[in-house]
Amino acid sequence: MITFIEALNKAKNYLAEYDIPVEITVIDRFSEGWLFCFQSREFLETGDFSTQLIGNCPFIIDKDSGKIYELGTAYPIDVYIQQYENKKINGNF
Repeated sequence: MITFIEALNKAKNYLAEYDIPVEITVIDRFSEGWLFCFQSREFLETGDFSTQLIGNCPFIIDKDSGKIYELGTAYPIDVYIQQYENKKINGNF
């Protein structure tokens, strides 16, 4: 099992792949892990839509394994969390 601080560091390392500074937001803590969202720092500071990241899907870091699971952007976040929890319960993750 990993701690929140370990998950946050893992999220920062994961997002370091981007060549631009991004800001991370922890949207939710739930029984199976933590949900993270992110956006370019420049967009958040200026509101300039040309600096906005697109296709930046939220992701979950699993509390037990520390694995990162990317979610989609087509549905509300609650739908993806429910799918994740169902798959984990059924042993599909």
